[in-house]
Amino acid sequence: MKRTVISIGLLLVCLGASATQLFYICGNVNESLAIIEQIDTYMRKDDFRNALSDCAAINEKWGGVAKKVDSLLIHDYVDGISLSLAQMQTHIENGNPDMYFAESEKAKKALASIRDSEYPYAENIL
Repeated sequence: MKRTVISIGLLLVCLGASATQLFYICGNVNESLAIIEQIDTYMRKDDFRNALSDCAAINEKWGGVAKKVDSLLIHDYVDGISLSLAQMQTHIENGNPDMYFAESEKAKKALASIRDSEYPYAENIL
């Protein structure tokens, strides 16, 4: 009986840790995607000042989040997102909206891929 209780306890700890990781990563990814969408809106309106301000904020925020997410996920994905966000800011500073939107789409796809890989689907488990 003691082994059964210990096993159930360990199972609950594992499920709790998995749920915490899922909510942490998905929450940060969804928040980052919303900020990128807001920056896209600013860029469509040619509001470079607000776009640059928000892009600098997301770069700073992602820098802190990336360290934690990096320990939970594949490093290449997190590094690629960091690079895309930095390049987005550079394109805004240079006033190059076409390159900005290309990099924005790349970052959004990478973030969505990270989020989708965390959901407990059969293809993610197997």
